[in-house]
Amino acid sequence: MAEHRTPQSATAAELIRAARAKRGMSQRALAREADVPQSTVANVESGRHQPSVLMLERLLGAAGYRLETKLVNAIRPSQLLEQHRRDVADAFARHSVAQVWVFGSVARGDDGPDSDLDLLVEFTPDASFVDHVSLQDDLSAVLGCPVDVVTIKELESNELFRRRVNRDRRQLKVAA
Repeated sequence: MAEHRTPQSATAAELIRAARAKRGMSQRALAREADVPQSTVANVESGRHQPSVLMLERLLGAAGYRLETKLVNAIRPSQLLEQHRRDVADAFARHSVAQVWVFGSVARGDDGPDSDLDLLVEFTPDASFVDHVSLQDDLSAVLGCPVDVVTIKELESNELFRRRVNRDRRQLKVAA
């Protein structure tokens, strides 16, 4: 039996056709399960009709599948950091941050939309572990990209990691 692949860039027609084929369903059977005319399935599969998202979900659901969609960041973390400077500064103030440096791809200037933001953080003496975890979560929410927060204490305990970070780190200046 032939394997049916659905590439990430599949069209609605390809998705419906693949779902139907994987379940061994005819167009008529799929139409019956979705409670639509068979001509609707035929028109979608031939590309003559582009279904709405609701109709696409309905047809895929009738074949026993669901459509998973998610927003994927398409902006470089360095750009997001610049765009949300004030919010980032506010997060640093809320979480007892004394100093911050960027390192990794953002510091080198070769970050892409799928990159994370690597931050080296020195917390004030009164900061807690909750500040560390909350800062990471808050920055990820504000920026819409993954953020890794490494503390100065963590850096001091690993010589190889410290050398790698120090190679390209640069201080991040943000004003609240």
